Amino acid sequence: MAPREGFEPPRPMDSGFRIHRNTGLCDLGSVPATSESEIRVTGFVRSMKIEIRSGDEIYSVDSDTPISVGSVLDNLGIAHSTVLAVIGDTIIPHTSIISDDVSIELVIVSSGG
Repeated sequence: MAPREGFEPPRPMDSGFRIHRNTGLCDLGSVPATSESEIRVTGFVRSMKIEIRSGDEIYSVDSDTPISVGSVLDNLGIAHSTVLAVIGDTIIPHTSIISDDVSIELVIVSSGG
């Protein structure tokens, strides 16, 4: 079988990306860099917003790391023994760890005698 007319075998330096030849993209990495670059990959730190509702009061606590309900109460100066923490219709322990945005309702525990 004879070669097709107009067929040209690829040249040794041909990248095969003919549509990019004029943009210089084929030459990326073929020439040493003229200046040094420092590239750092760091994790994205997302702050969690914790909304606390207690009666008519609304408090907001931000945390960059997972935090326990008890630590949130400590940050607000609320004694653990005086409140129940509720999310939706569920009472949660003060040892529960919060790792995402959340709204917590505090129910005041009455005691006396």
